[in-house]
Amino acid sequence: MDKSIENEITVKANAQVNMGNWISRGWDMTFSDIGPIILISLIYLVVIAVASSTLIGEFVVIGPLNVGFFIIFFKKIRGGKIDIGDIGKGFSFFVAAALSYIIVGFFISIGFIFCIIPGIVISALYIFTPAIIAEKNLDFWQAMEASRKIVTSHLFEMSIFVIVLGFINLLGVLLCGIGVLISIPLTFAAMAAAYDDLVGIENEPAETAE
Repeated sequence: MDKSIENEITVKANAQVNMGNWISRGWDMTFSDIGPIILISLIYLVVIAVASSTLIGEFVVIGPLNVGFFIIFFKKIRGGKIDIGDIGKGFSFFVAAALSYIIVGFFISIGFIFCIIPGIVISALYIFTPAIIAEKNLDFWQAMEASRKIVTSHLFEMSIFVIVLGFINLLGVLLCGIGVLISIPLTFAAMAAAYDDLVGIENEPAETAE
C-alpha cells in the first residue's frame, strides 16, 4: 500500500472521545446478534487454545483473529449481517496481522516491565492497528503508525478506555470464565465503534492483497 494512504487516515475534525457511547454501541452490536456472536467467540477461543499447544502458534493466530473481529463489526456498522465465517477473514491479512500483533505485544511487554502505566499507554497507541489492517489493508508498520497518529491527540482518554476494556474482560473472566464469550466481542465492538467515531469507516471494506 502507498504510504499516502497511511497519511490520509486522520481523526475527524469534530471527533470527540465518548467511551460511554462506544461501549453502548458495542453492547447493542453484541446483543443484537448474541447467538452468532457467542459462537464466534467460542471459535476464537478454541482456535487460540489449540494454537497455544505449539511453541509459536498463539502468536500467529491471534492477530488475524483480532482483525477478523473488526471485519465482523465493521460489516455490522455498515448495515450488513453477521456471518460466522467472517472471523476467518482476518487470515487474508495474515502477514500484517500476525507481525503487528507480535511487535505490538513486544512493545507492550516492555512497557509493563518498566511500569504499568507505559504498558497501558502503548496499548492505547496501537489499539486501532488491527482495525486499520481490516479497513485499509495497510502493512503492519503503516497500520501501527496510523493508529499511533490517531490516538496521540486523545492519548489520555484512550488510555482510560484501554483500562475500561480491561476491566470488562476481567469481569468476563470472573463470571466463571463463561463471561468472556460476551466480554471479548463486546470490547471489540466498542473499539470498532470508537474507530468509526474518531476516523470513520469506508462504505466498502478493503480488498486483500493478491
